[in-house]
Amino acid sequence: MGQAVDRAQQERELTKQALEADVNRLEARVRAELDWRARLRRDGARYAAMGAGALLVVGALVALRLRLRRRDKPSEQHPASLDEVAAELKQLRRDLERKKGSTPLWQRAALGALTAAASAGGTAAARQMMGRSDDTTKGNERPHAG
Repeated sequence: MGQAVDRAQQERELTKQALEADVNRLEARVRAELDWRARLRRDGARYAAMGAGALLVVGALVALRLRLRRRDKPSEQHPASLDEVAAELKQLRRDLERKKGSTPLWQRAALGALTAAASAGGTAAARQMMGRSDDTTKGNERPHAG
């Protein structure tokens, strides 16, 4: 019985030593991960590349935003009176009429035909759906048991 106790104590000591070794290895690993200088030496190039990429993207976004803002900025010339506004509207109407008349006849005919076909197709689809819904409601009617 004394041998069993000695053996158990010996196994306990071996287990303790193995755990201490594991803890020491884990501690060294954690310290290595937390050491920012070593990490910077190891991963510095990657961090620099990521920073440069981020700066490039931010710079491109700022440049794009400035360009779009300049393009969308309305002209600073505002009409001063109602007569000037009316004259501008008349000019715009004339321009629209000219553009409308400059469309080739075949394009206007094709657009008209497409519009008519779309309208007819929508009407036919609506009639078909209404017919289906009428059929399903008629088929669901049951005589009352009484």
